[in-house]
Amino acid sequence: MLHLAVDMDSKEIEEGTITPQAIKIVPFQSKIRPQIITTLIACVEVGTVLTWTSPALPDLEKRNTFGGLTISEKSWIASAVTFGAIFSGPLAGYILDRVGRRKSMVFLSFPLIIGWVLIAFSPSVVFMSIGRFLTGIAIGGYILVCNVYLAEISEQRIRGTIMTGTCIALGGGMLLTYVLGTFFSWFVLSVVNICISIIILLTIRTVPESPVYLIHKGDKKKAGKELMRLRGATEFQQIELELNELQSSTLKVETQAQKSTESPSLWRNLTRRGSLKAIGITFALMVFQQLCGVNAVIFFAATIFSAAQTNLDANVCAIIIGVDILFAVFLTSFLIDKLGRRMLLFISLLGLTVCLSCLGVFFYLQRKNDGITPSGISWVPLVCLMLFMILYNIGIGPLGPASAAATSFNWLLAFVVTKTFEDFINLFGIHMCFWFFAAICFIGFVFCLLFVPETKGKTLDEIQRQYFTEDKKLYKQ
Repeated sequence: MLHLAVDMDSKEIEEGTITPQAIKIVPFQSKIRPQIITTLIACVEVGTVLTWTSPALPDLEKRNTFGGLTISEKSWIASAVTFGAIFSGPLAGYILDRVGRRKSMVFLSFPLIIGWVLIAFSPSVVFMSIGRFLTGIAIGGYILVCNVYLAEISEQRIRGTIMTGTCIALGGGMLLTYVLGTFFSWFVLSVVNICISIIILLTIRTVPESPVYLIHKGDKKKAGKELMRLRGATEFQQIELELNELQSSTLKVETQAQKSTESPSLWRNLTRRGSLKAIGITFALMVFQQLCGVNAVIFFAATIFSAAQTNLDANVCAIIIGVDILFAVFLTSFLIDKLGRRMLLFISLLGLTVCLSCLGVFFYLQRKNDGITPSGISWVPLVCLMLFMILYNIGIGPLGPASAAATSFNWLLAFVVTKTFEDFINLFGIHMCFWFFAAICFIGFVFCLLFVPETKGKTLDEIQRQYFTEDKKLYKQ
């Protein structure tokens, strides 16, 4: 991307004595692309870790690895990654400010590599689960660190596009796993991920540190050098104005944060009715997001399609779901500004209720037919799960946790779903499992209808005052 920088003496700027002769336009080329690509590769790895069990678990059973797998062993292999990610929020939040964004990503690469090595060369289910646990710590941290890093190094005009790129990269990682798992064994799939993890470690070591972090630590000189690398500038004057803006905005944020933490009324503000309502809505939406069964679909896609006895190969169906996820990401970026978040939540949760109910009916009819799929309805699981992924990603899916505690709570819910999914099926049947998810989605729909406000076109202050103030009459006046 081509930039035009004003080359002039900073003293002239302060004194306001700029003349046309003092202005010199200096073109320079942004060099942010390598950093973006490197960080997005880490997001790809997040997707591969999450979906590894979909092709791997059926392959492990087929090859009779470890002498066969019990339901409990399969559930631990699948859920260990979400259990590890529970601890990633506090860990990533701590190291982000202690060692910086770049070193945080380097640090997280080590449990990722060690985890994949344990998975690939594991002598038992226990070691494989430990490997999954370590990769869970890594990817949970990657999600937080990569988003912070990309937001801080990217220019405002392209920041939205870049942040959408993280979702695309994650979906691409899922699709990559589904494709490779169709043609290669679980071992080859694991070795490929070892290679990707090593590439991430080697490339991340070469990227610049976030200028925002360096300014926060009081090292403006180094922040300027790193910003010059990111923008491809050859002279300091080319990035001086942007650096000063970063310093000003960072100082403003730090001042506000310090005032809020030192204020004796902090606890009182947090426990006010409006604040509690906002916190309650946030955590409730995370419950609906995770208990709608999305991780059960992602982690056990091939298993679900095998149980459905569709005409297509189970792994091929999983690939179609992977393509579907990517399509949903692009669709979401278009619909959010058109319809608003609240309307998309309604469409998402109500649509998920219908899809999951239909899946439950399908598996109920299959069970009543002695475990054989009735003729003429073998297409139902694939169509329902395709719609499921689209509806999830346009509404309830993109809602992300906003703190370390919320991140851990989100992953805890994901752990509960992935750990109990196969046990639930064994006890009550797969049809009851999908009906349970459908019931959760319907409750979520009613909840959003009653309590979730629309935020489209409103500033943060307007949202707070209109929906969460103690005295709404005062706001209207």
